[in-house]
Amino acid sequence: MSEAKILLRQREPLFREAKQKLCHRAQVYPLGERFEGLSPALARIVMLDVSGIPGCHYGLKNVFVPIIENLELRGTVIAGRSVPVSPETAILVEPSTGNGWVAFSDAANCLGYEHIVVIPDGLPEARYRHPEQREVRMIKTPAEDYAAGMPKQMRRLMIENPKRLTRGEKIYITPNHAISGAEITVRTMSELGRQLLQQIGEQHLPLRVVVSMGNGASVCALGEHVKEKVPGSLVVATESFVYGAGYDKFARLKNLPRYEELYGIEPANKDLMVVFSAYGTNAPIGIELPLQERAMNLLDDFLLFTNAAALHVFKELTSSEKFLECARQLPNYSILPRALYEQFGNSTLANIISASRFTEKANELVVAMAYDGRGNYS
Repeated sequence: MSEAKILLRQREPLFREAKQKLCHRAQVYPLGERFEGLSPALARIVMLDVSGIPGCHYGLKNVFVPIIENLELRGTVIAGRSVPVSPETAILVEPSTGNGWVAFSDAANCLGYEHIVVIPDGLPEARYRHPEQREVRMIKTPAEDYAAGMPKQMRRLMIENPKRLTRGEKIYITPNHAISGAEITVRTMSELGRQLLQQIGEQHLPLRVVVSMGNGASVCALGEHVKEKVPGSLVVATESFVYGAGYDKFARLKNLPRYEELYGIEPANKDLMVVFSAYGTNAPIGIELPLQERAMNLLDDFLLFTNAAALHVFKELTSSEKFLECARQLPNYSILPRALYEQFGNSTLANIISASRFTEKANELVVAMAYDGRGNYS
């Protein structure tokens, strides 16, 4: 038996404890049961709500515990040298623009690791605070780079590893949940679909699930599970109009009108990106993410959403005719009732307004993902 397997076997009780501790239950409910006075189009939406869970969708059944377990099993190679991964040899590092860093930190903390979160500067202050007020070491990348700054910082850290190894210091290792750990992420996050189907009970209707595109993890995990278990179900991804590059890939794949053809500007227009506010969702990062590619082939529809701030900027960039067309067609979460705005974060509001486009169909149950609450935007 290899040294890594021997060490991992010794840590098995700790991993079992972490898996049991870092496991939560989603809330599933029709929106009309929680909020009075909603229109029928909104009241019928069924929410898959993980907003109260530390690390939200990554924390439902914490994805980082099995990824770290796999890292310890296989170790890593640096400068041609095989290096074991353990709390004694490694510092874990993970990038995040949303809530995933909380799930990462919780897993690393439970398993005894020093760890660092790489996160953009300039986000709402609440996004830098752990729900339990535990101090977490962070490296903030330049605000103007937003998501694109994270892989640059990650590369700078990883380049240090050969020298750190020579000096006998701990090396930097990333669980990399959206790339090398992607398969484990999808398998673990299928808990989203399992809990959804368990809580809605026996349903004879197919589902239409509306999910934020993001790095593709929740689209794949939830969408693949639901499609497998409930024939005829559909998956819809949402993405901010101010970005649009994910939609552009989908349009190219499905032979639909491209982003520039529709709006007269290129995706991720710098003037629009200054009002990007759906943190944790799809945004320019400068690298290809395998789960986004996988999600594109799973999707049945892809909706761009907007808000009042984005429309205001777009009005200055285009003609009156193009602006009015855009304002009519795009789901706009700024028009939602105040009670919803006070409860949910922007990505959730975007999923709700997008889901309302489909609730008039009597032959399907429309589900919207709720990622985080309004408190994360203060």
